[in-house]
Amino acid sequence: MLGAVRPLSDEDAYQWLAGFISGQPLNCPIRQQEAWVQAIIQAVERNGIPVCKEILGLVASIISIESGFHVDPPCIDPSRGHDMAGLLERADKELHEKFGTLLAVPPVPHLYRMYKDRYYAQLLGCSTEGQVEMVARRMADELRKDSARLPGFVKTVVDREIGKLSNVVRTKGSMQLNFPRAKQVMRARGEEFTDEELSDYMYTMHGGVDVGVAALKETFVQYAARYATPDNLSWLFFVGMDYHYGPFSSRNMMEQIRIRDLSGRKIALDGDFLHYDEEGRPQEKNSETFQAVRSIFPETRPDEIMSGLVLEKDPHYIYTNIHRAITDNHRKRFGETPFAVIGELRIGDNARVKHGFTWKTRTYLNKLDRYLNAIPWDQ
Repeated sequence: MLGAVRPLSDEDAYQWLAGFISGQPLNCPIRQQEAWVQAIIQAVERNGIPVCKEILGLVASIISIESGFHVDPPCIDPSRGHDMAGLLERADKELHEKFGTLLAVPPVPHLYRMYKDRYYAQLLGCSTEGQVEMVARRMADELRKDSARLPGFVKTVVDREIGKLSNVVRTKGSMQLNFPRAKQVMRARGEEFTDEELSDYMYTMHGGVDVGVAALKETFVQYAARYATPDNLSWLFFVGMDYHYGPFSSRNMMEQIRIRDLSGRKIALDGDFLHYDEEGRPQEKNSETFQAVRSIFPETRPDEIMSGLVLEKDPHYIYTNIHRAITDNHRKRFGETPFAVIGELRIGDNARVKHGFTWKTRTYLNKLDRYLNAIPWDQ
């Protein structure tokens, strides 16, 4: 990896990053520039990544894109004509669509009105995601006590949903990292947080950047070490893309193209070989990709295939027998392929509640491309 990146001393790193971070298009506020530059450098060092232009420029770009250099990002985007009332109306509609029948079971209607009277005005007055989360925590704490009064089958559903309410903001901090992913990377680093402690940490300047860089590390290291070529930063774009999509998604999309070619099956090119629950755990249900791989290698035991595919979010997937078999067979039939591919996904339910619509990730990728190309890499 060190042969593919441009290391800097801390002093040179500070000067280089400060030289462009407050200009277009990143626009870090001048008054906070020193604090943000220091937070980025310290996060890189804490996560054991060499202080180099590539990681510094990428992290600064992601912070600007995701939060506009806000430690606690706004919960709405007024430039799109959004307001908190509209967000709450959409969330309420989602609640009734999902749990309409349960909301009619006594004493749920009474509790619903009571909570709405108590918390609607508080939520309406929130301007940041952290403020929303604090109100949601109070609601969750009270609901844990009140759920004891509910019929058993309703209580079971409510208790299951309380954890989601406590972390109603699914992406947090200045780098807007998905919270289940944040918990994974902190555990992998050997640090234990309660959900509340980690959430609070992510809403600090140093914490938000630290956890975000921790999530970047594995992809950054592997793509730099194995796929980087001199004077070509396309690998860095894929690192930023996978931060948005999910770990190693662009690498996995290319693998799905190989699987599609070999199997002749039309499978989704979404970067996910398996199905996952809301906490990021693989589910038992067989996926299209899994079935397609089985059709390519009918003599291979399903558990052997699964033992490889389950590592899809891990850097070690490329060392598995199933990956070698896929790439070897594809190379013989179709020739060499790139290591990764630019895909296009649709942002789903969480976006619809927050923004009132879904959108494709092409918007993010175009912005990432523009930001990375604006960085003075040769200065």
